[in-house]
Amino acid sequence: MIRRHILLALAAGALLLAGCGEIPNGSPGTTTPPPSGVRGTVILGPTCPIGGEPGASDPIPCLTPYVAQLVVVDGQGVAVAQVTSDADGRFEVTLPPGDYVITPTPPASGDLFPIAQPLSVVVIAGEYLEIQINYDTGIR
Repeated sequence: MIRRHILLALAAGALLLAGCGEIPNGSPGTTTPPPSGVRGTVILGPTCPIGGEPGASDPIPCLTPYVAQLVVVDGQGVAVAQVTSDADGRFEVTLPPGDYVITPTPPASGDLFPIAQPLSVVVIAGEYLEIQINYDTGIR
């Protein structure tokens, strides 16, 4: 009976140790790399006719933040992430280092405007690249 209890205790101890796995010792190669990716702002404009008053020194600010859906495509043409800018036009997406294309989506309504061009970016390890996506309203 005592032998059986000893065997059960040893088996339980072995299972406990096996479940612990390896504990990182702080040696090189065991740390997680710092995050990297892309963050930025989406701008819609112009939101008023271009031109303003003749002789005016400051142009009329005809730009506004824009809520937009962006698709991130890797170097092989595969969509790897999707992000939506907030009400202030801000967005952030964490990505591993590499080459990407940030692809703004067209309006869901099927309209031609607003429209924005894809933007090629290079993400560097441990850094967030700051970009601006400009949606054109078509107003002139």
